[in-house]
Amino acid sequence: MKTIYSIICAICVICGFTACNDDNTGSIDVGGSCLVEKFVLNGQYEGTISTEKRLVKVKVPVDFDQKSDMEITSLIVSPGAETSLKVGDHVNFDADRNLHVSNGDLVMNYQISVRNDEALMSLFILEGVKGAINQQDKTITVSVMANSGIDLSNATFEVECSEDATCSPASGTMGNFTEPFLITLNDNTATTTYTVYVTLIEDPVALFVGEAENIELLNDEEKAAAKWLTGNIASAAYASWSDVASGNISLEKCRLIFFHRHCSSYGNYNGFVEAETGAMTALARMKEYWQNGGAFVLGRSAVNYAIALGAMPEDAYPNNVWGGGGGEGSDLMGEDPWHTYAYDTTHPLWNGLKTYPGAPENAVYTLDNGYTICNTTSQYGFWDTYADGKDAVEAKTGGRALTGDNSVNAWELKAANGEFGKGGIICLGSGLYDWNSPTPYVSNYHDNMGAILLNAFDYLTK
Repeated sequence: MKTIYSIICAICVICGFTACNDDNTGSIDVGGSCLVEKFVLNGQYEGTISTEKRLVKVKVPVDFDQKSDMEITSLIVSPGAETSLKVGDHVNFDADRNLHVSNGDLVMNYQISVRNDEALMSLFILEGVKGAINQQDKTITVSVMANSGIDLSNATFEVECSEDATCSPASGTMGNFTEPFLITLNDNTATTTYTVYVTLIEDPVALFVGEAENIELLNDEEKAAAKWLTGNIASAAYASWSDVASGNISLEKCRLIFFHRHCSSYGNYNGFVEAETGAMTALARMKEYWQNGGAFVLGRSAVNYAIALGAMPEDAYPNNVWGGGGGEGSDLMGEDPWHTYAYDTTHPLWNGLKTYPGAPENAVYTLDNGYTICNTTSQYGFWDTYADGKDAVEAKTGGRALTGDNSVNAWELKAANGEFGKGGIICLGSGLYDWNSPTPYVSNYHDNMGAILLNAFDYLTK
């Protein structure tokens, strides 16, 4: 009897789940359907309907500027269904609107989205090197190391562009980039042609240095950081540690080196030395570079490289470390994303950052709703040697605390000449200073990451 009773309960549970879904079907009258079969605005703009996504997308010309007052001229739905919007209604479609469709106890909600035709490029990559896009004059500049080995006469490029736009030549194909290269995007009434210019770099102004032979072989977190640098600072490039150690790359004009390392956390300096063989192989050249006034930005586990350079004592390694996943992400941000706090809001590093409404003046946001971080962290917690807090960290490291929250998770160290600023070192140890999200999000506060790096470049090099 107990077995039969269990089976009956299981059947009831299954039936209960079946009767409930996102469309609020209920159990009284679900004999009809709530499909939108046709939707037309202003007598000429017919929507593309996706029942699966509950989306009606209406495209209008690129120069159409009357979305604030559009008339519904045709709306055909399933027989017997009723709608919240009617034929003849004048609706403001500057923002998406909901269309409520009901048929008996069956309910479905559609999103009506009116979008202008658009043909804009958002990302360009040439053989792993990110290009800098100028939307005003529709040019793309790609800085490639002269010794990169890339065959510019037959190089593969990738493009990301507006949702409905097509690309010619197609993304993923090859082209001759030894001369200006044209790429045309088209979306109905919108057409945009971009011109790609490749600049060969003999003497880079800034370098992202990593273990891999090229950018594409880095892990996703490091790759995103490297591509930001090469795509946003003129004459910036990527180099492997072997390139640096062998002298294959010139440091004569280099003003900043960015070393951002996402990997297993190191509980002490010896662990870093044993694991980061490439960085240690190039140490002699890096020390010489720093002694001559070169600056560094060090991220996450790479903050230990400051010890190798001689910028802080060997026993001053971070005492609060964790993480080291493959970059797949572990923490999903909510409406008010994680943030840290600046100890000095007047520091040049925080110039022009976007702030969250109502947040404290010293709050530093680098993440957005939906953003996922891998969260590897190398910071100072206020216990043991650092029980006296920020002051103890500064006394031990010889540096200056930048951000923290019952911690110091970002700090700066002096230049080889003993002064803060030009030729110094910025250490960003917190997982909040992140570059890659494996989940989709709308970038807003994450734009602050780029702003912080540009501020660091100006602060450390001018």
